Amino acid sequence: MNYLNYNRFADTPDQNASTNLDQDLRSSRSDKYAKSEPEVKAWLFKVLKLPQSRVDEYNSYNLDLMDILKDGELLCKLGLLLDLQNNPCSKYKNSKMPFVQMENISFYLKACELIGVPHDEIFQTVDLFEAKDPYQVIVTMISFSRRANENNKINFANVLGPKKAKVKPPVPKKPLRLSK
Repeated sequence: MNYLNYNRFADTPDQNASTNLDQDLRSSRSDKYAKSEPEVKAWLFKVLKLPQSRVDEYNSYNLDLMDILKDGELLCKLGLLLDLQNNPCSKYKNSKMPFVQMENISFYLKACELIGVPHDEIFQTVDLFEAKDPYQVIVTMISFSRRANENNKINFANVLGPKKAKVKPPVPKKPLRLSK
């Protein structure tokens, strides 16, 4: 094999060139979203104590989480369950106007920051409003549920996602030959 040839990898049969890395990542995140969405919806309905008629309405229209949360109203109601002074979610409005809906989402995101959700786990408003990155909304909801549970165990009794590790794994000892 000639290693100076630029086409040396052209004959590899196990590479799938029909997709690129961006498409693969988008596909992976959408798969993770589809897997986590029912759990997040059930948690949201349970925490907000929505009447069964409203839950049935959401289910009858086959609305996914992005459609349910798009106006920011349920997010702000979720934020109001927190015990915060000057809670930004108290300013939310029910409206069909896009800029008001986006403002409601931003109120929720401010509440997430106030309770200590890490900045890298918080979605951007367009991630939800325009469904740019639905899985990032799931990540924020999971992190929010953990922090809200620490803040108020009465209103947020359940936590989404995997359990947080309480014990750090042991650090392996150096071999004797390296410890000198």
